[in-house]
Amino acid sequence: MSRAPDPTAGIVISGGVTSVETADLLAAAAVVAEAVLRVEAALAEGRRAHGLVSGLVEAPRSSVRWVGGAPACYPTLGSGVPSSWAPAPPEVVATRSALLDEIAAYTDALIVSEALLHGLIDRLAKAAGVYEEGESGVETVLSLLARVPAAGVGVMVGAGIVDAAKGMAAGQGFQPWRLLTGSGAYHDEFVQGVSVALRPLNPLSALSGRPAVEGAAGTLRGLSQPYRGLFDEDVTTTELTGPALPAGFAKPAARSAEDLLSGIDVVYGKGNDLPDSVVSIEKYVGDGGSATWVVTVPGTQLLNTTTPFSMTSNYDLVRGEDADSTAHVLNAMRQAGIPGDEEVVLVGHSQGGMVAMAVATAVTGAAAGAPGGTPRYDVRQVLTAGSPLAGMALPAGVRGTHVEIEQEVISQTDGADNPVGPDQVTVRADLDAPGAPGTGGGLPHGVPFHVDVLERAREVGHPGLVDNLDALERAVSGERVEARYFRGALDVDVEAVARATTPVGAVERAVDGMRKAVGAG
Repeated sequence: MSRAPDPTAGIVISGGVTSVETADLLAAAAVVAEAVLRVEAALAEGRRAHGLVSGLVEAPRSSVRWVGGAPACYPTLGSGVPSSWAPAPPEVVATRSALLDEIAAYTDALIVSEALLHGLIDRLAKAAGVYEEGESGVETVLSLLARVPAAGVGVMVGAGIVDAAKGMAAGQGFQPWRLLTGSGAYHDEFVQGVSVALRPLNPLSALSGRPAVEGAAGTLRGLSQPYRGLFDEDVTTTELTGPALPAGFAKPAARSAEDLLSGIDVVYGKGNDLPDSVVSIEKYVGDGGSATWVVTVPGTQLLNTTTPFSMTSNYDLVRGEDADSTAHVLNAMRQAGIPGDEEVVLVGHSQGGMVAMAVATAVTGAAAGAPGGTPRYDVRQVLTAGSPLAGMALPAGVRGTHVEIEQEVISQTDGADNPVGPDQVTVRADLDAPGAPGTGGGLPHGVPFHVDVLERAREVGHPGLVDNLDALERAVSGERVEARYFRGALDVDVEAVARATTPVGAVERAVDGMRKAVGAG
């Protein structure tokens, strides 16, 4: 009998658990493991009993035997020696049949109990934050090879082809995205290997001691600077009101972490005519008059040439530098008039998650609130989905809840696991794990995929995750009294465009790119 479907299949949660909680949960798992041994022993006895009664197992000497495929017994139970076996009386046959049915039911119940107890052990290990999906010897070797750029390409391509072939063999047809998602288990290692290979292109960054991934981001940032240099340095942030908003537009109020994540698709403009590069800021007021401000930040907007949510911002965020998208969010928070002593929750997807982390650090750090600097805000919580955050840590006391999917590619571009701590929890899902729902043949980077993972992760009962989700729900439990929307854009610098066409301007752009590559400007 197979084990019952597990909604937490493929989900691993790290961080947010103290050593005391971990010890208690593992002690409980040990008790359950002992119960499994007892059930297995009872199951073995039940199977033996079934064999004895059915005649499939040789039994001790008895007055009842199988003869010619039917139960038989001695004609007398006295002292005389029978000369032959006689058919058993009907009442003996009926009793034996009922006993076999009872033993079979007992055995089936033990099998179900065994499966449930094994599932409980997995749940307790997940809740303790020490559960990991097993990796075979072949997978370990492939992980090592993925770190070598030349071999890594082969690992990525090969794993993708194998996964696509599995889909075709299962009658799902050719699904191109599987060529990319099928190698999800090796994305971190591959990114790390490629980043190391790119170091010679940016030797000054390597000498500065920056991690390889940050150095690679610096190289790409330098290449993107000639284009970024055609725009003003500052980001223009404009509040959308009245006719600037779609007719009848309304962002649903949130009541849970899943609602908060779903709200990101609203600011992406999905299902509405909202323009690109929009950040929403909402105010919730509880029964006691306490206020919470929710700032929702979208991700990269590749199809817009003037967006602050650009690849240039991605590179800056990975390196820990000021980014256009971060500046846009800070501008929006200033314009919204968020007081410095009221709770702030930051929610972001993809690049938006990195922005949320960067804003939380900037507005709660030692330099926040200084004259002419970044304002100080009371950021209490950060909720992200599909964001590469390995190089980013939250200030002490700020809760972080991060959802990632192994096959989505984007959250693995940091080349490492997220930092963990008492308040920082990462939920990571392998959608191709046994029992998991799968990717559906697409790239699972969209917000709905992460909402589903978070819903399933609740079933784990991880103490740190439960605490963070409860805190988020308390934050939005009040009435929403404000919902405002701010669009960001880069304005073309006409003089820079004209200068870029001259020989001197071309040299200036090249030098500016090199400075950006090493983080010098």
